[in-house]
Amino acid sequence: MREPGRMTTAGPRGPRQLMSACCLILGLATISCTHQDSPSWRVGDDSLPNIMLVVIDTLRADHLGMYGYSRPTSPNLDAFADEAAVFQRSFSHSPWTMPSIASILTGLVPRDHGITQWEQPLAPRFLTLTERLQQAGYRTGACVSHHILKPRYHYDQGFQSYDFSVLKLGSSRKVSSSPHIARCGTDFLDQDSDAPFFLWLHFFDPHNDYVKHEGHDFGDQPMDRYDSEIAFTDQYLGQVFDFLDASGLSDSTIVVVMADHGEEFRDHGGTKHTLTLYNEVIRIPLVMKVPGFSGTRMEQLVAETQVSPTILALAGLPVPDSFSAPIIPFDADGFSAGGDHTIIAETLREADKRAVVQDRWKFILDKKKHRRYLFDLSKDPSEKHNLAGREPATTSRLLSLVEKHYAGGRTQIQAQPLAPETKEALEALGYVTGDAPSGN
Repeated sequence: MREPGRMTTAGPRGPRQLMSACCLILGLATISCTHQDSPSWRVGDDSLPNIMLVVIDTLRADHLGMYGYSRPTSPNLDAFADEAAVFQRSFSHSPWTMPSIASILTGLVPRDHGITQWEQPLAPRFLTLTERLQQAGYRTGACVSHHILKPRYHYDQGFQSYDFSVLKLGSSRKVSSSPHIARCGTDFLDQDSDAPFFLWLHFFDPHNDYVKHEGHDFGDQPMDRYDSEIAFTDQYLGQVFDFLDASGLSDSTIVVVMADHGEEFRDHGGTKHTLTLYNEVIRIPLVMKVPGFSGTRMEQLVAETQVSPTILALAGLPVPDSFSAPIIPFDADGFSAGGDHTIIAETLREADKRAVVQDRWKFILDKKKHRRYLFDLSKDPSEKHNLAGREPATTSRLLSLVEKHYAGGRTQIQAQPLAPETKEALEALGYVTGDAPSGN
């Protein structure tokens, strides 16, 4: 429960404990605690790899050790990242969950999947990563922890098992989902099957309300408690990583860890997320671990829509035309530099803002307030100095990119009334009746 006494019996953990400890923590006496020295699957093999996609809700990239954060919020994820590709400049197309998750699963930008409001489910006509993998013979499963990811909103397309049972335990203000999601994930991984698997884990705890967890005490202010939630999530994500190692699955599994969006702590005057497009809400962590690839840091611009086509390409599967974003370049030995992607982001729920990130530049158009913002992210990563008036040529060029992006219109999605329990849950989180104000 999200009260001081809601902790589980599992105490604080160090990064990537020994595999024998993993077996004790998880009570997995039936699995083998051996690990192969070399990958049993590599890019280019005829066989199909396993795939695990982890999405951590509301996780800022700059609150993780791998991105330079000073607090020990993510020891397990940082250790995992040492053996993975860490993308330094990765972005979401939206600062809130529904359109972002839709973009991750379909490879479509919000303009094309059409989701701008809570009342718009994912249209079943859009092919998802899950459906493509199921067609290729994958066993598909998900463990999710947000009310708008319930099956009625169609994010379950292509999943043979879709567990949202944590939502039945009570309000997300009172229930911490990470232990449940980790257990759900390891239960799925422990199933005996000859088919390759695709597993999606969605962790929710860094989302407000923020709670201070035992063993992860950074203070009592909102950001302190937010960091405690990240560390708590990292603790249970570490158990999933340990299971992969202990069972030998790491040698044949592509693992992607990312966020759907970030969070504001008055960086630009506001709190929470949704109403702005500054980096604190659309710059996201993205870590991809591929058997046979060495750990590296990648500096090119990448978007969340590139994740699904890249997963398919890594697995050696054809990428459907509907996945319009380019794959992240790679060869048999690892990811390649270059291939910067121009990224368009938007928020149209209680706001009307569009943004473009290209090279070192970030442009934001606030259509309601008729304002334009231009930032040189190479010199001003915190977006404090608006250069729109001093760089008219660059401002005009990026404005033209935004206008061209929307020139053909956008997909229209039929709205449906929110289920009463979903509306109640969203209201409890501060949504529906209005998000927290933002200063810009």
